[in-house]
Order: sequence, then C-alpha cells, then structure tokens
Amino acid sequence: MVNIGGSSNNERRGLSFVVFIAIVGFSVARAIATFFTNYLWFDSVNLNSVWLKILLTKGALVGATSLLAFVFIFTNLKFAVRATPVMDIFESFESQDPLSRFRAWTNERFSRYRLLGSIGLSLFLGAGASQLWEQVLLFLNQHNFGVNDPVFQADVSRYVFGLPLYRLFVSWGFQLVIFTSLIILLFFVATGALQLRQGRLPEVSSGAKAHLSVLLAFIAILKAFAYRLDSMELLYSPRGKVFGASYTDVVAHLPALNLLILISLFGAVLLLVNIKRRGWLLPATAISLWLAVSIIVGGLVPAAIQRFRVVPDELNKELPYVDSHIDYTRLAYGLDSIEEKSFAASPDLSQNDISNNKQTVDNIRLWDPTVLAETYSQLQEIRAYYALQEVDVDRYKINGELTQVMVAARELDQTNLPAVGWVNERLQYTHGFGVVFSPANNVASQGQPDFYVKGVPATTTVTELEVEQPRIYFGESADSVEYVVVNSLQDEVDYPLSTEGQSVAYTNYSGDGGVGIGSFFRRLGFALRYGELNLLISNQLSDDSKLIMERNIVSRVKKAAPFLYTDNDPYLALIDGNLFWIIDMYTVSDKYPYAQPADTSRLNENSGLPINFNYLRNSVKAVVNAYDGTMNFYIVDENDPLMSAYNDIFPNLFSSKNEMSPELLDHIRYPEDLFTIQSDMYRDYHMTDPRVFYADEDPWVIPSDSSTTPRVGTLRGEFTEIGFKPMLPYYLLMSLPGESDLSYLIFQPFNPENRPNMQSFLVADADPENYGQLIDFRLPKGEFVDGPSQVATRINQDPDISQIFTLLDQQGSSVIKGNLFVVPINQSILYYQPIYLQGEQNPLPEFKFVVVVFQDRIIMRETLSEALANIFGDELISDVVQDTEGENPLDILAKATKAFEQAQEELQKGNLGKYQELIDQAQQFVDLAIELLNK
Repeated sequence: MVNIGGSSNNERRGLSFVVFIAIVGFSVARAIATFFTNYLWFDSVNLNSVWLKILLTKGALVGATSLLAFVFIFTNLKFAVRATPVMDIFESFESQDPLSRFRAWTNERFSRYRLLGSIGLSLFLGAGASQLWEQVLLFLNQHNFGVNDPVFQADVSRYVFGLPLYRLFVSWGFQLVIFTSLIILLFFVATGALQLRQGRLPEVSSGAKAHLSVLLAFIAILKAFAYRLDSMELLYSPRGKVFGASYTDVVAHLPALNLLILISLFGAVLLLVNIKRRGWLLPATAISLWLAVSIIVGGLVPAAIQRFRVVPDELNKELPYVDSHIDYTRLAYGLDSIEEKSFAASPDLSQNDISNNKQTVDNIRLWDPTVLAETYSQLQEIRAYYALQEVDVDRYKINGELTQVMVAARELDQTNLPAVGWVNERLQYTHGFGVVFSPANNVASQGQPDFYVKGVPATTTVTELEVEQPRIYFGESADSVEYVVVNSLQDEVDYPLSTEGQSVAYTNYSGDGGVGIGSFFRRLGFALRYGELNLLISNQLSDDSKLIMERNIVSRVKKAAPFLYTDNDPYLALIDGNLFWIIDMYTVSDKYPYAQPADTSRLNENSGLPINFNYLRNSVKAVVNAYDGTMNFYIVDENDPLMSAYNDIFPNLFSSKNEMSPELLDHIRYPEDLFTIQSDMYRDYHMTDPRVFYADEDPWVIPSDSSTTPRVGTLRGEFTEIGFKPMLPYYLLMSLPGESDLSYLIFQPFNPENRPNMQSFLVADADPENYGQLIDFRLPKGEFVDGPSQVATRINQDPDISQIFTLLDQQGSSVIKGNLFVVPINQSILYYQPIYLQGEQNPLPEFKFVVVVFQDRIIMRETLSEALANIFGDELISDVVQDTEGENPLDILAKATKAFEQAQEELQKGNLGKYQELIDQAQQFVDLAIELLNK
C-alpha cells in the first residue's frame, strides 16, 4: 500500500513537472514568435533599420553592464575567499566543531560556485540596462541648444541629454556595489572572517577589513558623484518662489553640496588609508564629519539664510532667479516667439464691415463636432458594423473658395458584425468604407448637415472632394481586433449595395501593406503570437495572403517611433483622391533648467503626452495612408535639438518638411495639445517683468465653457467647481485683424483672474507660409469688454431666449448649446453660439438657432444671416413700423402691445421664428414711441 501511494505521488509530481515544462516551453516559443513577427512587421514597413538599431543597442547595453558587473562581482568574490581565515588542513573534518565544519563547507561551496553565481548575478543586474537605450543613443548623438543655464553656464544639452543618463548610471553603480557588499559581508560572517560578539564590537580579520574598506570607498566615491548630480538638479528646485534654483539654493545649498563632495572623497581616501591601520577610527571620523556637515551645512545653514536673509528682503534676493525662471520657461514652451499686438475691441462694427469681411463670416462654424458626430452616426453609418465616431475640422478649396469643412471616416466597428466567428472577424469584415464631408457653415432642411460627400458608395456634390480609394484598413477605432487577413480565398465584404437589402459588394486587397504569411514558419509565428490555431490550419489562406497588424494609427506610429509622443486628435485628410491620417507628434523633456513643469489638466485623456515635462516641441507630422498603412514622418521643427538627435540616430525614419507635397501642406494644422499647453503656460508667463510676476499682479485664467455638448473623452484635470469646465481652444478660418487673406487658426481667449471681462486672445497660424506664428492680441486694460462667461450668462438671462428654451424643454425636446465662439472682425469682438435640438422620440440632433451677441445686443434667429441682419441692420425698420408715420405715441404703443400679444400666441403654437419676428416688431414700436415722446 505504501509503495502504491508513493507511486501515485511520483506520478503526480511527474505530471506537474511535465505541465510546468510545457508552460515554460510555450512561453519561450511565444516570446520567440513575437520577436520574429516584430521583425517581419518592421521589415514590411521598411523600418527594419530602426528595429535593428534599438535591438543592438539594448543588447550592447546588457552585454556591457553584465560584463562590468561580472568583473566587479567575480573579482570581489575571488578576493573574499583569500581574505577568509586559513583552515587547518591537518585537522579532520569530523573532529572540527559544528561551527568550523559549517565555515569549511561554506568556503568550499563558495569557491566551487562563485563563477556561476557571478554570471547569474551580473546578468540579473545587467538585464535592466536595456531600458537605457534611448538615453544612451541621445547622449551619443546630442546637439547643443545654444542656451546656457544661469548658474553653471553649461549648455542646456548637458541637462537634457546627460543628466538623466548620469543619474541612472550612478543609481546602477550603487545597486552593484551595495549588492556585492552585502554578499561579501554575509560570506565573511559565514566563514568567520567577521565574527559578531555579543556586547562587543565585531571582530574582523585584516583581509576582511581591507576588503570592506575598499567597498566602502567605492560607495563614498559614488556618493560624491551623486552629490555632484544633486548640485546640477538644484536647477529644478521647488523650494523658492519659483521653480528652479533660488537664492538660498545658490548661496547655501550649492556650497554645501560642494563641501559634501569633498568630504565624500576625503572619506574614500581615509577608508583606503585605514587598510594599513588598526581599528575603524578614521572611517568613523569621516562618517561623523559627513553627518555633521549634512545636518549643519546642508540643513541648518540654508534654513537660517532663508529665514534671516531672504524672507526680510525676498523680492530683491529672488529677483534675478525669477527673471531666469521666466526666460527659460518661455524658451522651453516656445512662448518667446509670441508677437504682441494691440486690439481695440471697438464698439463700432457696422453692416458694411460685416459685408467687407464676407470671407470670415461665410466660414463661421455652425456645427459642433461632438453634436455632428451623433448626427453623422444616425444618418450616415448605413450599417451597424460601420462607425462614424469622431468628426474633425479642416479646410478645403471648394469651387475656388477656401472653405471650412467637417469630415469623418466611416470605419469598421468589429464589435457589431452581423455574425461572429474567425472567418467573419478576420477574413471577411476587414475594413471601413468611405468618408463624410459637410460644410461647417451650412445647414440643410430640417436642421441637418448639407452634405458634400455622403452614402455608400459615395455621392459627391463637389469635384474637389471625390475619393478614389475609399477603403479604410487603418484608422482611429481599428484596435478592437488585433489583426485581419487579406488576400485569402474568402472574399472581403466591401460595402452594402443598398440601404434596405442584404446584398453586399466584395473586394480583394490590392495594397502594399501587410505581412506576407505564405510560408509555414510565418503562419506558425503569428499563430503563436496571437494564440490562434486557425492561422496555422485554415484552408482559406493562400501563398498570397497577408496579415495586417497594428491597424490603429496611433499605436502604429508609436511602434515605429516609440520615443515620440502623440497628440490626442489625429485627423483625416483627402489628398489627391486618397485618404490620409495626420498625427502630430512631440519631443519632450523634463530636464530643461528653470522651466516650470507643464500644466496638463486641460489635456484630453487620449493625449499621448506624459504627465510630467517642462520642454515641448511639435517636431514631427506623421502621415499614414488609410488604405495600405504607409507611414511618413516629416520633421517640421528642424531647430529642435532633441529632434536633430533622433534624426541622427534614425536617419532612415524621418523626411524633411520640404518633401511634403503642396496638397499635404495645405492640410497641416497647429496641434491642439501643443496650443493647449502653451496657452495654459501663457496665463502667467505673459508677464515678463520679474517684479510683476513675483507680485502676481496680472494673472489670466481660461474662461469657462458654457456649452452643453458632450466632449470626446475627458480631461486629465479634476475641475470640481460647480458648473465649470474650461473652454478648450478651437479652430477658425478667418482673416486676422489688418489682413485680407484667410488664415486657418487655433484660438484661445483669456480673462483676468477673478474678473469676467476678456483681456486677450492668443492665436496660432497653421497656414504653410506662416506656420507656427503665435500672436497675442491685447485688449485695452482701461475698457471693459465682456468675456465668454459673461456673454454666456447674458444669453441665459435674456427673457426672450430663456422663454424659448423653457418652451422647447416642456415639449419633450432637449436644447443643446454649442460652443460659444469669439470671432474678431476688424477691431471688434463678435460672439455667436449655435443651438441644437434633440427630441426624445427622435434623438437626431438638429441645428435650430444661432445666437449672435455684439456689445449689448443679443439676437437669436434660425439662420446666421438673419441674426447678423438684426444685429447690424438697425436702420432697416420693418414695413409695418414705417406705416405708423403721423400717428401719436399712444397709438404706436397700442400696436406694440398687440404685436406682443400676437407673439405670445405664436409662441404657444411653437412657431418660434414668427414669435421672434413679432417681438422685434413690438420692440421697434416701443422705441419709436419713446423717440416721439422725447421730441
């Protein structure tokens, strides 16, 4: 019975071992398959040089650090054996006491396995070095910034390229030395070279003492290097009034750190000298001195200087450092290039001025992208497996006129396929189809978009927007399924042939994108990578079949350029009949001296930017073909030293901006995330006088957003104030003040802190000839110009408008307020806000009204032209009012009362247009009666 039980236990152990080996084997095989298929992908997009350089750099770093660790560890282990007491070789092992036998056994095993142990430990310590590949390559290919820091007078490149790498290597050195020291210490204790005595100091052999002294000297030297890095990092000190080295840091902390460097080096010398001396007096003296200096010079003295020298005279003491902080922050975010211009905010804007600015007025955007996304979704998705998730704003020449256009891609939604299964999900339903275009400023019947391009297949009303290749294999929402297979024996579903019928058209992929999977080993590699047996055994695959992976455009460009960061809003552009995605990409650093870390609270959660950084450049425009996935990375900021370094590292990855076609240049825009960060930083850093900045005399704030439209994604920051959400920047196609040509701009207004009036608005030009030009238009400080929040409050409190909103809500509809736009025309400010209506039974959002505000005039009409005519057409009195000539004021007031009563009747009927017309008529009667009475 005992044997049977033992046999059963052995079988279970054997089975467990087999399962363990199988799991490990599968994991190893899958890792190899992932490595192999990654190579195939990079090769398919002609970027194997990028993959190979990163791989070789990682391998070289692991090899170099592992070798260094091995030499250090093995040498120490070898010397440790020599430093142990010599055993009596004439004394038998059995006659020794247990402690001696244990020490002999430890010494023997240690000598036997120290080579293998050294190799294992060095590989463990060296493996993490592969993560340093980017910092090492940047350091080896660094470019000067041409800017010196104000404390050490070193080029900024020392901090951006060098400091992160120095810190990482010093930290790694500490790990190596401390880890080795602990092993040596335990070995000495185990072998008796270091004996712990209760109530007495440890007894250390001379060899062990020498060895430990050398290791402690290594630690002291590393600490000296660490102090040097600490002194450099004073440039990022948060202690003072502003970010960066303050008066106390420079006058007290910096000398203290320099003194600690000398003491650390002096301590290392004492430790080495102590090898020939008895006892530990010299090291104890060095450690005591180090502790005293750390506490007194590193802590007490700076605190005393701060309290007794800085606080009583803080302004004068900190002024030079505040000045440096302002200058370097403006340099780090490109704020130094902002041009300041005066803007009169004149109350004199006439109908003639509106006519003279027809280009700007004609491109006033009436459609909010988030509202239009819902409208597009209901009208143009055609089938459940299509999705129009995000609407972008762009500009195109339509009939010879530059026109602002709304555009959305009809992508495949693979979560809503008519049937599930590997064939359906991977072979048949592989791509989206087509695009939707509509003008930003036009509204069709029943408040719907006036489509330029719609339907499947597409119906196009303008020749400039004809799409030659409408199929979309790569897009924003193409990440629900990791891969699809094209050119299989199963035809791909192309598009439905009718909106009611079930028949569909079929197609086969003819693009260059994808990885060929004609061979057995390639299919095996992808089968292991995705854990999908069908890739290996399916009879639907042929020698011409291709696997398309990395279909999400953001993850695709990130895989090709993992060191760049992406904007939150890729957008689609139609260029020469083909669809392309344009993604703005950034270089960042958190090591720009004295520069304030960015406020990222207004960034969308979809933004690829990190949380912490204090240097930002939009250096690259990535362009991805929606059909074949071809990627091009164009350098648009050749003055960025980080980008210059990356270009030297990966010369085959990037192209010059000069290689962009004129058609592509016409569709680049100033990126949203960059402008958001710049405008947030500019709230404080428009103050260039250090005294004004120090006193915080003129801070600005971002106005609140009064819209009730949903947002795409959420913001990183938590805005807890009730009813408050910050106004986000928006794109406008307009003529800048003093210019006649249209410019495509991104726009952000500012209010003074704790005040509702507008103080300034910042714009960035996206046109190729002026790309990146930033202009701050300053409004007169002595005059009160209503800000967006105040205008929104006035709209909500207008009795006529609020009455209409209340009536619509009571009729089972929801009123959606679009973004409140600020539009500069000549030297005046015009506000407008589109209003949409969404019914409970029919949730299709429809454009209903537009509110226009100028000075104290607020008008809501069904069209923009009517609203502008009522705002600026005061001289155009209605025919009915003109018929009152010769009548007395009382008769005219009676007509005003009658017009008001008729308006109320029309309001009850729901005839809102007639209601507004009669209200205006009643107001004109009242104004005329008052004018007659005054005479």
